[in-house]
Amino acid sequence: MSEPLMRVLAELPPAEPDAVSAEGIRLRCRAELVQRASRAAAAPTPGMHDRINVWQPVIAVLGIAYLAEAVIQALRAALMQ
Repeated sequence: MSEPLMRVLAELPPAEPDAVSAEGIRLRCRAELVQRASRAAAAPTPGMHDRINVWQPVIAVLGIAYLAEAVIQALRAALMQ
């Protein structure tokens, strides 16, 4: 920043919030925090149990695919003899 601008900014009085508006902001923030907390308590959070429920079908499908390929290869080897 330029030197004249720095001097003008240095001469400004420190900003102090209006007591009424500061209290209004505090009340709105507290109300929002309470509302978010109640929403968070009501909504289920995904945990380890949900992750297990997602991976179990994937692992089962991969296991069945592996088993099917092993049976196919065994049958091909038996038919080639």
